[in-house]
Amino acid sequence: MSNRLASIRGPPHRVAVEVIVVTGPGRSGTSLLAALYRALGFDPGGRWMQDVHAGLEHRDVVALNLTVARALGVSVDLRRGGRVLEGLGLLEHVSDGRVSPELREPFTAAVDVLRYRRATPDLMDWSAVERVSQRYGEAMRTLAKDRPVVKDPRFCWTLGAWLAAGVPVEALVLAMRPLDAMTTSRVQAGMYSERAMQWARHNYCYGLGLLMTTAAEYRLPLTILRFPDFLEKPDELYDQLPLPEPRTREEFRRAFASVFDPKLVHDTR
Repeated sequence: MSNRLASIRGPPHRVAVEVIVVTGPGRSGTSLLAALYRALGFDPGGRWMQDVHAGLEHRDVVALNLTVARALGVSVDLRRGGRVLEGLGLLEHVSDGRVSPELREPFTAAVDVLRYRRATPDLMDWSAVERVSQRYGEAMRTLAKDRPVVKDPRFCWTLGAWLAAGVPVEALVLAMRPLDAMTTSRVQAGMYSERAMQWARHNYCYGLGLLMTTAAEYRLPLTILRFPDFLEKPDELYDQLPLPEPRTREEFRRAFASVFDPKLVHDTR
């Protein structure tokens, strides 16, 4: 243990020059963890979206993860389902705000029916991993270089490519929640239609499998936090959560109190 750490009372958090990745399928507490890191002085970037009580995802990280996911063949937001559905989805997106609701809503419903008539996730093209990591590796390493913490649910599907590109990840924090709670929360927030719920369950499980496999293959220190349980005992969270630099327990308690609003926690299972 370094002298810098030895001088601080608390858990043996390592002093890292690498990045800590916060991820999870979504609507599982990742945004609250990102807010906590920011309150502790480790800003992951991005903005907070009050309408959905989530955010703090650096836009360049999100954009790159979407590009990488597409190149790998996986889907993280909507089921891709082939070029025809992708084309229809693009028309749906372009029509938002430009076409009257009377015309747009039936079209959107029809696209959803086609997109989610199958609930299977889009699968990884394993032969693409090396090519993708080489193509986007410089951008990945640049983004991670000066950020002690990054948060994006899409890392469940893309983290393997970042690691293959040589991005130095210090630790991985995975927030989880019961499948039904995650999918229902996304529907209620307007992120998915109800038709997507079966696909979302399968896709979450697939993303979690990819992430756990990546963590094992690269021997990443992995912290798994179940939402909302980890909110009930801040002192235990302090003992578990990896930090880029040490913070005292009292500093952690103050930061936690500044970001945690119990009125926003509706799932107590």
